[in-house]
Parts: sequence; structure tokens; C-alpha cells
Amino acid sequence: MPEILVYVNGAYVPWSEATVPVEDRAMQFGDSVYEVIRYYHGAPFRLQQHFDRMARSAEGIFLPPPPLDEIKKAIDGLIERQGLRDASVYVQVTRGVGPRSHSVPADLKPSVIAIARPAPIVRPRLPMTVITVSDDRWARCYLKTTMLLPNTLAKERARRRGADDAIFVRDGFVTEATASNVFLVAGGRLLTSPLTNYILAGITRGVVLELAEQEGIPHAEVPVPSDLLWQAGEVMLSGTLSEVTPITAVDGRQVGTGQPGPVFQKLAAAFDRLIGV
Repeated sequence: MPEILVYVNGAYVPWSEATVPVEDRAMQFGDSVYEVIRYYHGAPFRLQQHFDRMARSAEGIFLPPPPLDEIKKAIDGLIERQGLRDASVYVQVTRGVGPRSHSVPADLKPSVIAIARPAPIVRPRLPMTVITVSDDRWARCYLKTTMLLPNTLAKERARRRGADDAIFVRDGFVTEATASNVFLVAGGRLLTSPLTNYILAGITRGVVLELAEQEGIPHAEVPVPSDLLWQAGEVMLSGTLSEVTPITAVDGRQVGTGQPGPVFQKLAAAFDRLIGV
């Protein structure tokens, strides 16, 4: 398999040659924003929503507006040069390079980095298990920045407990998973937590809500007590890479029948129709 290409500040280079300076603020402070964009059949999925969110995230950390035209050409170029059809593209915009200082130096030049990798469409979807963990992240989770150490530690905690992922709980209420939004079915409704500063506005989260509306599935964005995760008939995650994924156990307790439920099946079928599977 040919070596993966990386886009770095205007150039396409082999992965083994792609570098950023050691004093890029993304490396020193996590001072950058990112998006993960899915390509289906050679075309980006919900690209404008991703770009809108990247612009909001950049504004939220006082980063200059991302060069979205450049990024669009760059990621399309990665897809075309590598002959990819179903792929995921990671895009990162850093504040730039400067001597390490907590104060933000003036006139830094942001760096743009992108990597595209194959992302096959896997069917049937594989169920997952999760644990719950205390949400100890910063209070601006609605910004998609690269400060993800609490997320990675939660994922590792799940792995060490024999689970696939972790769902964050803050003050007794569900927020989100380590890289996904959370949905559950209770009282005959599809529920998900409302958007707050502790929750990222997931692009696929929005798609799931659209599909629920189209399919006539009762749904609501309401605060979700964490104990509902153990009582729900169905639990599922939504995300760019996970799409819509069923959860069969939470903290070792079986969810519903232990199999993907009817609401999930309906949403998954509608999602597949949307992406042309």
C-alpha cells in the first residue's frame, strides 16, 4: 500500500516526511482546532456544517478565521491523489510557531495540516459496550480543540475495564462520549442531551435528529439523568466515524434485550439511505 500523503501548509508530502516545528503552539498548549470529515463515494459529507463549526471553534479561541477555501482544495486533493472513495479526513489548524509563552504572540502564521485515510463502510454495524466516567473536562467542550487528554484517558479507562468507550457524566447528567454524542430510548422517545458549553454540536447528532423527524420517531433534547442509561430500552452513539452505533451494555449492565433495538435499526437504515449505501 502506498505511503499516506499529508497536506502541510500548501505541500503534499509523504507521511514519513511530514513535520511541524517543535514550538508550534498546538504542540505546546493544544492551541489548535480540528475537524474530522467523512467522504462517501468520493464526496464529502456535510462539509459546510464541518466548516461552520471549525470557524466557530477558531473564533472561540481567538484564532484567525481558518482558510476554508484552501482547506477544501487540500482535502479534495488528498482524496484524488490517493484514489480514495470512502475515507476520513483529519484537518487541523494551529495558531502557529513562536517561542513558548502563555501570552499569545502577535502576528503568528497559522499552520494547516490534513491527513486522509481509507474509512470503509462496515455493515452490519458492530455493537459496543461503554462505561460511565466523571466529566472532568474544561468548560468549553462546545469548541472542537485538540485539548483532548481527558477524552483519551476516559477511553483508556474504558479499555482497561473491558469496554469500548466511555460516556461522561456531569452532576448526575449525561453529557457525551469521548468522541461521540449519546442518544437513548426511554418512555417511547429518542432522547439526547441539549447543547450546552459541555457538549459538542456533533454533525452526525444533527443528522440523527433530522432522520428521527423524517421517520416519525418521537424525540427530544432534554437533560438526561445518568441512571436512565441503565433503564433505557436502547442506547446509541453518533459521530463522524462511528456514524450511528448501538450500545449493548453500560457499566456491565445489559441495555434492553442486549441487541440493537428497533429505533436504532430504523435510524441506521435511514442513515444508509442518506449516504447511498
